[in-house]
Amino acid sequence: MKHRIAIYSNGYNGSITLKAIEGIKRYAAAEDLDIHFYISFAANNRRPDTNEGQLNIYNLAKLEEYDGLIVFSNLLNNISTAEKLCMEAKEKNVPVVSIGMKFEGIPFVGNNNEKGMAQLVEHLITEHGVKDIVYIGGAKDHVDTTDRARVVREVMARHGLELNDGNIIYGDWTNEKPIEYTDNLIDSGAKFPDAIVCANDIMALAVISRFLERGYNPPDDIIVTGFDHIDESGISYPALTTVDQDYETIGYESCELLYRIINGDDGNLNVSVASKLVLGESCGCNSEADSCFNIKRREYCKGVHSKNKQASYFNRFMRGERNAILESSDYDDMKVNLRKYYLSNNDYFRGNFFLMLNKYYFEDAASEDSEALSECYEADFDTTVAIKDGREADEMIDKHLRMPGFIKKEGEQHIYFFYPLQNERYNYGYVVFVDGTYIIQEDFRVYEYLEKMEQTLMQFRINLRLEMVNKELRFLYDKDPMTGLYNRFCFVSYAVPLVEESRKHHKSAMVMFADINDLKLINDRYGHIFGDKAIITVAEGIKESIGNDNAIGIRYGGDEFIIIAANADRKYAENIRRSINAHIEKENSLGINPVRFSVSIGYVLTDPRSDKSVIDYVDEADKLMYGIKNDYHKNNQDPS
Repeated sequence: MKHRIAIYSNGYNGSITLKAIEGIKRYAAAEDLDIHFYISFAANNRRPDTNEGQLNIYNLAKLEEYDGLIVFSNLLNNISTAEKLCMEAKEKNVPVVSIGMKFEGIPFVGNNNEKGMAQLVEHLITEHGVKDIVYIGGAKDHVDTTDRARVVREVMARHGLELNDGNIIYGDWTNEKPIEYTDNLIDSGAKFPDAIVCANDIMALAVISRFLERGYNPPDDIIVTGFDHIDESGISYPALTTVDQDYETIGYESCELLYRIINGDDGNLNVSVASKLVLGESCGCNSEADSCFNIKRREYCKGVHSKNKQASYFNRFMRGERNAILESSDYDDMKVNLRKYYLSNNDYFRGNFFLMLNKYYFEDAASEDSEALSECYEADFDTTVAIKDGREADEMIDKHLRMPGFIKKEGEQHIYFFYPLQNERYNYGYVVFVDGTYIIQEDFRVYEYLEKMEQTLMQFRINLRLEMVNKELRFLYDKDPMTGLYNRFCFVSYAVPLVEESRKHHKSAMVMFADINDLKLINDRYGHIFGDKAIITVAEGIKESIGNDNAIGIRYGGDEFIIIAANADRKYAENIRRSINAHIEKENSLGINPVRFSVSIGYVLTDPRSDKSVIDYVDEADKLMYGIKNDYHKNNQDPS
């Protein structure tokens, strides 16, 4: 036994996951299990590329390293992905349990949605006289949408009522479409339905909020109900009439079923947990002054100031993190800055935290995402930030589990939460939180935390790319494109400091001036292609001669060159002059060019005690060069 199980879930259902975790933890304690949650934020209203990057987090898990897998299939917001993940586990002979959705050959734990939904609709009809119902489902092809709609229709039919197809709306489990429907209903001026039955609490709360904003008061003007019994449903006003799916029991039962399978029990592989009606104020019930909902709201209000402080701290924390990243010069610098920042702000995480990044993605900022991140979660990851027990931990990544510093300790149970980092469909990292269900509580704002981190890391990579481009532009601006030597505009920036450095250390600098002999005749007689070849040859001779010395070569004019070297003496200068001439003579000896050519070179050594300027020394070297050139012309009338 490996004493760890993997769980795939969705971060948009935090309150449901929290309830399930309580049941899972109870079973984990009995069997000495560690739990590894892999959590995405895929949603029906997100871009396909964004969803792909989110769903990739499930590829991070190495299933062969786990005793088994639990998939919250009904929460993933992607049926095909849920089925694929279950089938992949089955093919790898890894025990797997699906929650909320049945797939052929896959053990299943579900809640009896029918019971709770039937109780709700029955209550609306018999206790509140509801006859006209609008049903707002989630995604059109989602099993929960269709199952709950079917129950609404069946219960209404038993009472001689009908759920018309025109009264079925698909809200995609989010706020936007339900709010749009509410606005259209109000603006139409038509008679309101008696009740709007929503397939989850999020949509129901959005509808109620919109009615209130538009001047209407549920349940007096219209009844609105939900499904899920999330925390917000009980503290909002009016508190929702909803259905509790009892996810704590579902969490426990899924673990128990998984371990029955692991231990060879092939008995009942389908478990059903009953849902139940929760009567709230949104249908007109439980509106007494001392109701449980008023008690919840009072308790909630006691913590409002603390929640506001938490929100304020979160914003400061994220601004600080952004500064730590964007003020960094490169990946290694960012790593140092982030580690310092997280150590000094570790109270925010209250536990162990790891940031894992593909360092090559940031070191090679010029590459496209499709190239740099083609391996996705198969790539090696660097432990960019590692906080363990409140201290910095230089943990190595476990190559199998893709997590840093994992050691299963007998008798200890831990929960690990893995979240993806992405740029659309491509993933360059992930974060790991250890223990503490605060991570998926609303106050922690983990989705916003991840989103802001992603935005900052992308801006950081853009900055690195811009810096690369700027360096290239500076190179193009500073360098002569033909020869690769510095151009004359860089004389003040690069040449003068070398002379000043020598003077500061009471040393001489070398100022050398070189000019190609008879370049005009070469151009006129043989063409500019051979004149250019002569210029390039001299430049190559200069670069080869000065090597990595504290010296620079400058193309000062068409066929004029200056070499400046710090801390030089006459021996050094003579070596440079001979080396340049030897390079040219070697080129001449190849016999490739139709003409032999040469250069005239003059140089001076600066006097550190003199107040002469660099230009003064250049003029002196120039005059010496022209004296040598005049001697050349006296002895050589034709360059051929």
